[in-house]
Amino acid sequence: MRKILLGTTAVVGAALLSNVAQAQTAPTVRVGGYFEFTGGHVSDTQDRNAVTVPAVGAAPARTVNRDKVDFRADMEISVIVRGKTANGLTYGAEIELQMDNVTNTGGAGNGGVVDTDEMWGFVSSPTLGTLQFGDQDSAADQLKVSAPSVTNLGESAGWDEFIAPAADGTRYILSTINDGSDATKIIYMSPQFFGFDFGVSYAPNGFEGEHFSVPNASGLQRDPTQGTIRNEISGALRYRGSFGNVGVAAAISAMRGDAQTTNGVVFNGATVGLQDPTAYQAGLNVTFAGLTLGGHYVWGKYAGASFGRAAIRDGLSGSSNYTLGATYTMGAFAVGAFYSHGTRDNGPGLSDREQTAYGLGAVYTLAPGMDVFANYTSITDRNIANNATNPTALAAAGNGSGGRNRDIDIVIIGTRLTF
Repeated sequence: MRKILLGTTAVVGAALLSNVAQAQTAPTVRVGGYFEFTGGHVSDTQDRNAVTVPAVGAAPARTVNRDKVDFRADMEISVIVRGKTANGLTYGAEIELQMDNVTNTGGAGNGGVVDTDEMWGFVSSPTLGTLQFGDQDSAADQLKVSAPSVTNLGESAGWDEFIAPAADGTRYILSTINDGSDATKIIYMSPQFFGFDFGVSYAPNGFEGEHFSVPNASGLQRDPTQGTIRNEISGALRYRGSFGNVGVAAAISAMRGDAQTTNGVVFNGATVGLQDPTAYQAGLNVTFAGLTLGGHYVWGKYAGASFGRAAIRDGLSGSSNYTLGATYTMGAFAVGAFYSHGTRDNGPGLSDREQTAYGLGAVYTLAPGMDVFANYTSITDRNIANNATNPTALAAAGNGSGGRNRDIDIVIIGTRLTF
């Protein structure tokens, strides 16, 4: 009898395993990405006499203006792996290759080198949520709600790719909460409950990839003196829903991190410490009949252009910026506009840096995945300092090259193919 039961159990087990095997399929792999071409016409006061022509023989050195026209090409290729188990779990990975202005003295050398942008895996359950792991954006960034915009238009969208950094090393101080810099991290994203979902993420340091040592340095990534941020924790709570014909999206995002271990920085002849960076963002969008209105507000203790990625010295107060935007879609055609303003504390005795930007843009879908677009952006920058995280003085007076004030007008025309 026992042999019969064992035999029957084996047959049933084999049948169950057969059903599981039939229900499960091998992971699928597809390739996606985008290609973008843009042409820009730049009028920038800091381009005046910004280039030095070296002396040759009896001809003395002299300065000339930068050219006003430039072309850019950008691309990203994504290898997307997806699979599903018999019990409903989905899993996979994504590897993104990009053209991100990386140079190689032994190769292309002009920003034509391909590197990895993100590479991460995930396991997801419709009832338990999604666990992501690898070089991926933070939870705060993935769930944030920001001002609406159309292709290539925004407070830090396409225009900043055409200009030189200011005296403090930054091009803009207008943006959204940072994306975690693709540092290797773990991320949990909840399912949606009555329109609400949330996420949290943790990164032990700001480095990414497989190496345990800091590139081009003798230190390890685990050394508390390396990098600019450690033990980054981020999170967000988001709502998406509709009330009749009106769609609503709102979110609050936050992040904090530990400053790298140092003995401080020198300010006015004295040694001062560093503050742990923080960044917060609140955003709201409302959509009705093709029209979307919205905006976001960002604040915290940060400097530079990637909010929350670098510590500022003690004595500097918080920074903030906001953006208001609107878009209207009519079939294959969409238009958008935005206004943005931000401030940074430059320290005692120095006026705050203020940057204001506004822009108009349009995009037309020629074919599935292929858009053409055009936009205009105007930027006013005042009280630029000599350093982003430890300013000690304003840059040179005036609005010429390296000056403390700057005015920029940029027109961009381009096309983007998404596949």
